[in-house]
Order: sequence, then structure tokens, then C-alpha cells
Amino acid sequence: MNDDNDDEWLANAVGFGEEIPDDDVESFSLGHVDTKIEELRPHNISKGRTFSVTYNNFEELPCRIAPLPSPNFSCFGHEWRIELFPNGNGSIRVPSPNESGTRRPKRHKQPVAIFLVRVSEGKQTNIKYSIAIKSGDMKIISHRDDAEFGDDYIDSRWGESWFPCFRSDITERYLQRGALTIHVKMQIGEYIPKNPASSMMLNLFGNEDFSDVVFEVSEQQINSNNEDVDASKSSVQFHAHRLILQNHSPELAALCATSEGMTPIIIDDVKSEVFRLLLYYVYGGDISEEEFVANTEDLIKAADKYGVVNLKLEAEVWYVNDATIAIDNVIDLLQYAGAMNCALLKEAVMDFIVDNKEEVIKHLSFQDVPGDMYKDLLAAMTRHYETESGEDSDDDEDDVDGDEEGGEKGKLVFSRLRIRDLRQKLDEKGLDVDGSRDTLIAALMEHS
Repeated sequence: MNDDNDDEWLANAVGFGEEIPDDDVESFSLGHVDTKIEELRPHNISKGRTFSVTYNNFEELPCRIAPLPSPNFSCFGHEWRIELFPNGNGSIRVPSPNESGTRRPKRHKQPVAIFLVRVSEGKQTNIKYSIAIKSGDMKIISHRDDAEFGDDYIDSRWGESWFPCFRSDITERYLQRGALTIHVKMQIGEYIPKNPASSMMLNLFGNEDFSDVVFEVSEQQINSNNEDVDASKSSVQFHAHRLILQNHSPELAALCATSEGMTPIIIDDVKSEVFRLLLYYVYGGDISEEEFVANTEDLIKAADKYGVVNLKLEAEVWYVNDATIAIDNVIDLLQYAGAMNCALLKEAVMDFIVDNKEEVIKHLSFQDVPGDMYKDLLAAMTRHYETESGEDSDDDEDDVDGDEEGGEKGKLVFSRLRIRDLRQKLDEKGLDVDGSRDTLIAALMEHS
């Protein structure tokens, strides 16, 4: 077998093997490795934490079989770090030639190795974790359940002695602006019961026995020819609780304040199914993908009117994901995005305009679009230029919070960010995440 036949060798590799001799490992100073640790927001992981470990200038890392440790980070009362072997750690065991006709590759052809290491001393710790290399939609994931981190160096190191890729694979497919980002998700391995409060509140949804307010949703009846049926209406009642509405939908709570006792509050501008989904979300329920796709515009309108901001933003994500943007609907989508204050949808349309500028110039007039669209268009053009030129607009992003009163530098950096990033930054600060691009940037400037 040729040593360069990486794919065939990799397909026959079967796991861990002997450690490489100590004198075969070259030391490497951490000072030469440009790394960054960032704690991310957990994503539906009970008692979990998520960290990203970034190795900048990955291609410049030395071609040696030696660990490149990240800085330490704290989690669950212990100190941890990532150890990256960009050229493998020499511990791969492969079948003998009699078994598969393969033989061990050259050291520089070994798959990448990544370890999660507990640095601090202590008793054995049970941790569920996953390690992932990600770049856009590309990802390689290694996962181990219930890893026992012991009290000595060998027993405190867990991870994949090899990922199913080589250094060249990472260089070609998994770098972003020359940097390799490793995501580490950690969760305490012991069973932890869930807080029952959310399920208890959801159990109150539609409960007539303890409700103190009633909504009556009235709908016009439509026949098979899409015509009104003698102006007759059907109505559906929904029982709810003022206290819950006060904390999740101020507009519905305000309607409750005008109603005495259990006198029904009439809702005649929302479909009954859409109102049911809105109330279900207010009570902590999860709306399915199918329900979102079937009702996106109605959900956006209802959530916007009744102040259920998070539902509106989630429905907008599904709307953008499902929508087909084309020359013949660009103006309509821009007007809709402006009317409903859907910044994410407007951004998607702007990206389409920039990507198809020649066709847009030939066929469209923008006389009827909102006047504030031009700032969004300039932002889209800036992002497009930076992507095409490979220019890095993120270098100054970490310095924004330290810029006095936000400053012009902060405003410039914020103006380059996508809506999702602006919303996430506002959410991390506990601020309102709804509004136009200008509104979101102004809020970040005010609180930077």
C-alpha cells in the first residue's frame, strides 16, 4: 500500500494503540500558539456548558507529533484544557498486514487528535461531553458518554486519539479565516431531575378549572368558492390566566384589564388555530416545524400585535428559511419586512439584491420601498465585499465593548454584523432583540 493512500488507511484504522516513546515527542511552548477560549450559551443542555476553543493561524502550527494545549478554562469546579495534535499523537493502531494489507502511515500522515484534559486534581468526575470541529455546515463530531476523569494524568485525558480527518482536510475544508474552532460541550454525567415548573405551567394551558379570563376568537366562514357565507361567523373559546399573560404578552394582559370576570374578550383579527398556537407558546409550549411553516405570516402578525417577541422572531426564521426570494417578489417582501419590522427577512432580501444586482437594476424600481432600506443595502454590500475579498471584519469586534460610549469604531463594527449576531449580543445583555437594524445597533451602542 502506498503511504499516500490516506482514505484506504483511514478506513482500516481501528482505534487506540501504543503510546509513542517519550523521547519521540517534541515539546512546544504555549507562547507560540495563538488561541482563544470563549464560553458560549448552552443550547437545551441540562446543567451543561459549551466552550469554543480557537486555534488561530492553524496552517502555521508546527508539523510535529506534540500536543498544543489551549489555555485553561473552568467548568463544574475543575480546570480543563484542550490538547490538539494537528499531526496526530502517534497512538493509532491499525490491522496487521496479514489482516488488511495496510501498514502504519508516516507520522505526518496521521489523523488529527484532540483531547479534553482535566488539569486540576481531585476525585473522579463523571462528565458527558462532545468535541466537534465545525465550519459552516461542515462538521466532524466525536462523542463519549459518561467519561470518568481520574486523578492522574493518563486517566484525566479523554477524547479522540484521532478524528476521521487529516491535517490537510482541516486546512482545505474546516478553517475560517485561517482559524480552527473546536466546540466542547460538557454536562454532568449524573442524573439530574428537571425543574417541573415549566411543565406545570404548560399543564395550565386550556385548563378551565383555574382560569380567570376567556378569549373568544371569531372567524368569518368561507365557502368552497372562497366567498363569505352570509357573513356568518364561528367562534372558539380559549381559557387563560391573567398572571401568565402579564409576564409574557403585555397586550393580551391589557385586554384582560378591560374585561370583568369571565366575560369573553373578543378576538376577531386572528385565526383560531393561530391564536391557539400563540397561547400555547406563551405557556411554554414548543411549536413544531410543520405548524410554523403552515402559519408563518399569521404567526408573525399575531405575535407582533400581541407582543410575543420571541415567537415573532422564531416565526421569522422559519419564514426566511422557507421563502423563495426572486425578482418578481423582491419589492413585496421588502414592503412586508418593513411593515412587520422583520429585520432578518429584510437582510435576506438585501443579500439577494446584492448577489443579483444586474438583474435587479434591469427589472426593478425601488420607488415604493421604505426609505431606510438603503442603510441595510450598504451593510449587505459591505458584507459581500468582505466575503469576496477575504477581508476580516472581526478583528475589532472583541474591542467594541471597551470602546468608550460605543464610539464610531463600535458603530462601524456593529454595522457589519448580521441580524442574528446583533440579536444574540443584545440577548446576552438582557436587552430587547426586536427592531430594525438601526434600532438594534443603537441599543448596543447605548449599552456598550
